[in-house]
Amino acid sequence: WYQRRVREAVVSTQSTGDSFKCCLDDLFQCFVNPDKMRAYFNGAADVDPRESGKFSLLGGAISGSYLEIHPSDRIQMHWRFKDWPAEMYSSVTLTFKDTGTSAEVTLSQVGVPQYSVEQIKSGWYKYYFNAIKSRFGYGSGTL
Repeated sequence: WYQRRVREAVVSTQSTGDSFKCCLDDLFQCFVNPDKMRAYFNGAADVDPRESGKFSLLGGAISGSYLEIHPSDRIQMHWRFKDWPAEMYSSVTLTFKDTGTSAEVTLSQVGVPQYSVEQIKSGWYKYYFNAIKSRFGYGSGTL
């Protein structure tokens, strides 16, 4: 019953994105470079940025693994909150684009429990997008 209930609570897809005043590679590095990630997570990032490499962020509140890393193009990963049921992961795809005047990231996240949707959406902005802009001076605006 519990397993069925968890499946019923899952949203199919959540999408969001943001634009940054920086070059494409600088933005991409913010999602795979351990030193950059520790900088905007205030040290709370343990990251092994390679395919099958694991990550733990914010004291273990977020964890997962990298599935595919295509430099300056796309990152796919399994991603979860610590309080989700054991073995429940969402699938995250980050896609990067150079607009000529800025760099953009588009996020698609599949398999999010309904009760986490708003928390996750605001969290991507607070802990990732806005933190990157603030720490590295890449601010420009939301897509």
